[in-house]
Amino acid sequence: MKNRVLIIGRPNVGKSTLFNRFIGKRKAIVEDVPGVTRDYIEGIASWGGKEFVVVDTGGLVPETQDEILRKVREAIEREVKGADVVLFVVSARDGITPLDEEIAKLLYPEKEKVLLVVNKVDTEKDEKNVLEFYSLGFENLFPISAVHGRGVGELLDEIVKRLKEEKVDLNYEGVRIAFVGRPNVGKSSLLNALLREERVIVSPVAGTTRDTVEVPFKWKDKNFVLIDTAGVRRPSRVEYGVEFFSVGRTLKAIDISDVVCLIVDASEGVTRQDKRLGGLIERRFKGCVIVANKMDLCPLSEEEVEELIRKDLFFLDFAPIAFTVATEGKGVEDLLEKTLLVYEDYTKKHKTSFVNRAVERIIREKPPPPYKGKEIKVYYAFQEDIKPPTIVVITNDPEGWKESYKRFFIKRLREHLKIRHSPLKLILRGRD
Repeated sequence: MKNRVLIIGRPNVGKSTLFNRFIGKRKAIVEDVPGVTRDYIEGIASWGGKEFVVVDTGGLVPETQDEILRKVREAIEREVKGADVVLFVVSARDGITPLDEEIAKLLYPEKEKVLLVVNKVDTEKDEKNVLEFYSLGFENLFPISAVHGRGVGELLDEIVKRLKEEKVDLNYEGVRIAFVGRPNVGKSSLLNALLREERVIVSPVAGTTRDTVEVPFKWKDKNFVLIDTAGVRRPSRVEYGVEFFSVGRTLKAIDISDVVCLIVDASEGVTRQDKRLGGLIERRFKGCVIVANKMDLCPLSEEEVEELIRKDLFFLDFAPIAFTVATEGKGVEDLLEKTLLVYEDYTKKHKTSFVNRAVERIIREKPPPPYKGKEIKVYYAFQEDIKPPTIVVITNDPEGWKESYKRFFIKRLREHLKIRHSPLKLILRGRD
């Protein structure tokens, strides 16, 4: 991919702050704790009439036995080779550290594409520390303050000077699929299996993914945006800080998605937290595919697993179930097929005459029960929106519709409108 700008450096030098400033929004989590970013995050920035893809990476650490940190390092080393410009970020406040020197050695073979960015130049004392960084061996040095924006314009001028293309081909349009579930149920493994590459870091350690990672993807001429999210634990276990913001972004990912893949560990069955997440999806009227992952570790058959899921997640009766083994890539194409089935129903639009005929049939079959001795009348109905399909019914008494009748009405309306794999939103309005 052309016009790719990579931000690297040791932990906590301000890489994510710089990334957010480039793209003009708070996409990467910024926290005063080393190692917050693990997977690399992409965004599109523009300057001087040129667009470029900017990539925020996990903080580089020395060679280590820690599996997550080792995979962060491997991913960054791969990315350096494919980048057009590499921003090596250091901290003026800390001075040169042994880890800065180690990263500099790693970058020497690609030194022509490296810009040395001395961040956190916020005071006169910080300015005096800048010159010492020339000893790292890179000619192009830029003192900046990512927090205050100081020097960032000059850095951007140099970046776009080195880029050949005016536009980038990173397309964030398409069916937006969010992978949601408890920690360590296989969300990242599923995303990697779909992409057929190790795009996000996978580890047996729960909580490996922290940021929400969006990846454009194409399958059978259809555009998708795959959204990997942090695992959501029950609220009492979520501490304020990195995990708090990770969970907040997971909930936002549900809101901006078209279809949510609720991933359940088939070997453990449906847990209370799975039900909570399912309730969030239902209340937000989101399309959903329930994914029974880790089927290789489950002693039950697919039919038995489906029966248990349907019993525990009865309120997601519209959601098809896909059975997968993410680590082996099994079932991932079936998952995409079911996602498209859901999306087709989620975006289904009906003519007003067709909706009215469906409503008339349901009312003839079983009219709403009287409320306070008064007959409930239905005057007409129409479809107001899609994502989800939203049906408005004009009635003489919206408050008089009992919950049990509304559930019956929605179920029959979905059958008549052939909306089998998507939620349907019902709005009752008075004549006025």
